Amino acid sequence: MNDGGTRDAFETIRSEIEGVDSALMALFAQRLQLCERISAPLSPAREIEMLRRLIAIAPATLDRELLFEIWRALMAAAQRKRRVIDVVVGGGRGDPARLFDSARRHFGARTRIKDLGEPQAALQRASENPDAVVAVTTWPAGPGVGAWWPALSERRFANLRLVAALPVLGDAEPEAAVFAALDPEPAGGDTTLALAFDPHHRVQRALAEQGLVGKEIARAEPRVLLRIEGFLAIDDPRAAAMTRAGLDSVRVLGSYARL
Repeated sequence: MNDGGTRDAFETIRSEIEGVDSALMALFAQRLQLCERISAPLSPAREIEMLRRLIAIAPATLDRELLFEIWRALMAAAQRKRRVIDVVVGGGRGDPARLFDSARRHFGARTRIKDLGEPQAALQRASENPDAVVAVTTWPAGPGVGAWWPALSERRFANLRLVAALPVLGDAEPEAAVFAALDPEPAGGDTTLALAFDPHHRVQRALAEQGLVGKEIARAEPRVLLRIEGFLAIDDPRAAAMTRAGLDSVRVLGSYARL
């Protein structure tokens, strides 16, 4: 009797799970159909806003990593229906397998991803194919990856922007950067990276004069890489105004937000 009761309870639970699965399939299909009606391009800021809202309303018992992985997969599937985007990765001296895995987790298992070896090679491919390719590189100024970031000052990469930092979920230093031919949008809680020529070491003075909070995170004379709190648009006048404090060729690389 006891075993029979256990089997009955098991079958009841299994039946309930199958019902939930069927409901989820219908909802997933409905979501993808709705996404097909939106012709919006890749929008990392919108994705952050959506994930932030989902995390806020999720039951406390639902693991954040699980929620994130499910919705990232759905976002990647919706993106493929709107427009196929290829991903190229360049790790340089970093861990290529780890970088490839970060790109795969973010852009989805079915996304075409190719390892080009060096960050500059990945950036070049994305720059030459602005409507179809994004580049994932090791994080600029990341430990042990080599000082490749000064290449971002080259004219051939002028159409690329930093639009995301990976992993999106977490508060440790990012491991990877996503560059695309997109203008970054604010998502809230943003951080901006900027590049400048600073032969006289006047970064802090220049930031303070524009009311910006930030700091130098890497230097390759005379270039300096800056991390600035908050969102700065590519054409933010405060970036241009920093030249009055002794900086030169200040370029906003882009912004990112994390959860």
